[in-house]
Amino acid sequence: MFKLKASVIKEFLVLIRDIPGLIILFAMPVAMIIVVTLVQDSTLKSISESKIKILYIDNDKDILSESLKDGLLKSEVFDIDTVITKYSQAKKEVAKGKYKIAIIVPEGASDTIRKNIKPVVLNFFNSQANKQNGDFRKLEIQILTDPTLKNTFRQTVISNLQTYTSKIETQILFKILAEQLEEITGRKPDLLDKPIETITFKETFAYEKETSIKPNSTQHNVPAWTMFAMFFIVIPLAGNMIHERDNGSFFRLLTMPGSYFTVISSKAIVYLGIAFLQFILMILSGIFILPLFGLPVLNLGTHPFALILTALSSGLAAVGYGILVGTMAETHEQAGVFGSVSVIILASLGGIWFPVYAMPSFMQKISIISPLNWGLESFYDIFLKNGTLTDIFPEISALLVFFSFTILISYFYEKSKRLRF
Repeated sequence: MFKLKASVIKEFLVLIRDIPGLIILFAMPVAMIIVVTLVQDSTLKSISESKIKILYIDNDKDILSESLKDGLLKSEVFDIDTVITKYSQAKKEVAKGKYKIAIIVPEGASDTIRKNIKPVVLNFFNSQANKQNGDFRKLEIQILTDPTLKNTFRQTVISNLQTYTSKIETQILFKILAEQLEEITGRKPDLLDKPIETITFKETFAYEKETSIKPNSTQHNVPAWTMFAMFFIVIPLAGNMIHERDNGSFFRLLTMPGSYFTVISSKAIVYLGIAFLQFILMILSGIFILPLFGLPVLNLGTHPFALILTALSSGLAAVGYGILVGTMAETHEQAGVFGSVSVIILASLGGIWFPVYAMPSFMQKISIISPLNWGLESFYDIFLKNGTLTDIFPEISALLVFFSFTILISYFYEKSKRLRF
């Protein structure tokens, strides 16, 4: 016990000698969470609040083109410009980046729809012998897009256009149907100028338990970048171990009474304390700093013990990984490059950079090997679902098993190295 205490004090003294390094270790994650959350929040706001400038060329000048234009304007997402009327000029302007999208409705588009729909309506009233075979013509609305435009946004625009055209086709169908009824009955049916929209959509978050938590950029980003910051502790921890090996102090420690686990335990205790302080700092940033930039205040949920347990388990997993890298790496360069790159890879797989559900199916299966994914899911259970200890038990168990596994590998690898020499 005395050696463990002495080792912990030694690790702490070594750590505080590098004050600039400690400042970076705490300040950079806070700066990162502020910047990333602000960028994500402002991007979402810009999509919902600002308008995208698109070019609209109306060569039809009939119900289809007019309804499409009205629909785009009513969406309050697009700013319509109709100053250009030629395809070649429109293509040049989009290529230059002046417009992100140009929509060209061809001449006679509305008449094409009428001609396609009319035989279908007439067949309702004609006998089997007088059935008409419609000569259906393909209608093509051209969409010019800037190559830099994200695929998801392009698909959203096309989906909206398809929705509007479906409504217009239905409207034309009813008009033709009314004309045929008038011919048969001699009485003109009363039709509304525009179809009635009787279906609306209401979004409700599916919680198993009642909670005041509302999903937002703060609730998503604080746990994600807390995990990322914790695992980046691998670089100073591994570097510390390599420095001790290079100056011989690590081997001198092993010659003293005690065991390898005592030496490793002192490092785990000190760096777990650093990881937990990072967690506290990130939480405080979500509560006090992010709101200063107009972002939502972080809601911690109603299970603080579950939150602390997740933080400690995640910190242990990060420390265990750092010890493993420090044990196996031979130089500072190996530890720095492998440690940073591997953490970024694990973060990418774990859903820190991109949501796991948005990945291809095989990548979703691979993501379960990332300890950052386990910690992130546990944090999400608490921050977004108001989860309890029971809810986070699988992830916590996986993190603790990962820590034990890395320590055991480090022990046997170090033991095999000593036997070789």
